[in-house]
Amino acid sequence: MPDHSSSSLMLGPGMAPPRLEGSATDGSLTVSNVMKEIQVLKDKFKNDDEDHFSPYQDLEKASVLQECRVFHDANIVTQDPRLCCQLITKLLHILSQGEQLTSVETTTVFFGVTKLFQSHNSNLRRMMYLFIKEMAEACNPDDVIIVTSSLTKDMNSREDLYRANAIRVLSKIIDSTMLGAIER
Repeated sequence: MPDHSSSSLMLGPGMAPPRLEGSATDGSLTVSNVMKEIQVLKDKFKNDDEDHFSPYQDLEKASVLQECRVFHDANIVTQDPRLCCQLITKLLHILSQGEQLTSVETTTVFFGVTKLFQSHNSNLRRMMYLFIKEMAEACNPDDVIIVTSSLTKDMNSREDLYRANAIRVLSKIIDSTMLGAIER
């Protein structure tokens, strides 16, 4: 029967124990050697992370809000939905980084996004639904009621994409106190 009381690794014939960089010459693993190896690996991965560039890393809230004024231009909304998608992405990134919009900024951007309902681009619609869902909690309930008519219209649309997302957004933004106002 083999002796399992030993703390050494069980290696097959002709196999040497694994060696870490900077390990002791006798091949033993010590805490300091393991810590050194972890630090070396950490430094390697740290350098990999520094090589990546995010196009959204230096966004300024004021400049993005300024750019979002194009939501009020019907020609841009219908002819360049990709630009509108990029702007919504920038807005969502700013919000995800912890930036807070003032109530005036929130209302202005929210109404700008509601103007995007005139576009029939499916990607832009997806971004709009996502943005409305995220911003509805920060908006004044009176402002949210205004978007419900557009969402209700989409809910009754023939497009499955519009119907499904409109139902999801409506269920997220409507509470029992708003139902009476919406029915009017």
